[in-house]
Amino acid sequence: MFTDFIHILQLEEYQLIRFIKWSLHNPFGKKLENKKPLIWTEKARFIAVVAVVWYLIIGIGILERLGVLGVIIDTGLMFLPWVFICLAIITRKPYEIVNRQLTIYKTRKKILSLKSRGLKIIGITGSYGKTTTKEFLYQILKTHFKVLRTPESYNTLFGVAKVIDIELDENYNFFICEMGAYKIGEIKELCRMIPPDYAILTGINEQHLERFKKIENTIKAKFELIEAVKNKAQCLLNRDCRIILDNYQIYTSDPMFYSLGDFKIKNPFLIGKANLTNATGAGKMALLLGVSLNNVRIVLNTLKPIPHRLEIKKLDNDWIILDDSYNSNVDGFKQALEALANFKNHTRIIVTPGIVELGNKTLEIHQTLGKLVNNICDYAVLVGKNERTEMLASTIKNKGKVIFIKSIKDLNETVANLEIKPPVILIENDLTDNY
Repeated sequence: MFTDFIHILQLEEYQLIRFIKWSLHNPFGKKLENKKPLIWTEKARFIAVVAVVWYLIIGIGILERLGVLGVIIDTGLMFLPWVFICLAIITRKPYEIVNRQLTIYKTRKKILSLKSRGLKIIGITGSYGKTTTKEFLYQILKTHFKVLRTPESYNTLFGVAKVIDIELDENYNFFICEMGAYKIGEIKELCRMIPPDYAILTGINEQHLERFKKIENTIKAKFELIEAVKNKAQCLLNRDCRIILDNYQIYTSDPMFYSLGDFKIKNPFLIGKANLTNATGAGKMALLLGVSLNNVRIVLNTLKPIPHRLEIKKLDNDWIILDDSYNSNVDGFKQALEALANFKNHTRIIVTPGIVELGNKTLEIHQTLGKLVNNICDYAVLVGKNERTEMLASTIKNKGKVIFIKSIKDLNETVANLEIKPPVILIENDLTDNY
């Protein structure tokens, strides 16, 4: 149980308030599926050890004062390890504050030194499309330059700093940095540590609205990247995003734009508007950085989708999987459904637990998505019975289309029991154990 709570803390990115909320809802823990395993980092080990120390200190104190009754209380406290984990987080807080500032100072110093030798920094942010756009841009630029990018979904201050410390040196021409944020000021802080020369804003929507509280905060947070770039003509914005179009003039008057259709991409591996838009953004930035139009087109037409982001998989049983399990935002969900709709001669199935962290938009958005599912899908396999999935199911008229399962592990058996022709299955989002 103790390890499970450390695992949840890590999944919550060590945020105390979110960890407490989860623990209060699950005071004695719950069975975890371990989709994303616990990694015993230095921080995780420190918190684990200090939590045990706190238990021993408090436990011994109770035992000395209460005797036999103290033994009973200490035994009960063993089943509430999250209390001592919280104390360990608080104990570490002063170190975290100092270490954060030292990390910013050390990393900024290295970056400025490398920039003086010609390194250019490309920042990428947005509510969606960051990782895919980053990977596509990397694939184009590496054919002409020495390029380093943040791996996978590394987009926080310490994750980015670690990459710079270990991998970035004077041999690189470009560093592509994905920048994530849960609140105003986080991207600004990243940009102070890594001053960007170029920027891509991929899109803004209600993703993480629960954390941002209101969409205006999301907009301000994402545009912090654009504000950090001195030459606004080196900022690239997604023209297809209505929220960007309605708000960009508050932050800049002279950006560049990209839009679906700027390139004629004939790539059999890329399906869905999301992938094509991300590829377009990468292509436009590559042109801005000096890659020829012909070479950009060649790479765009050979790009392969990023794993788990609308990736096509054909199984031995003739099932087709549209794996969009790493996408968790409203626009991506809708665009994935559009891609599924193109498989007109197949049984179309969506598998989803819904979208988390939508705050007060949860009901409205899931009911809207339910209507789209109703029009496009033959079956909706909903993972878990909760407010998200029930809201989504509420606007699906044919209740025979709706199937609830406890876990994604039940999917194969569930679909096999339908006795249908080989289906196309869209896996839209796959939540970790903290949700």
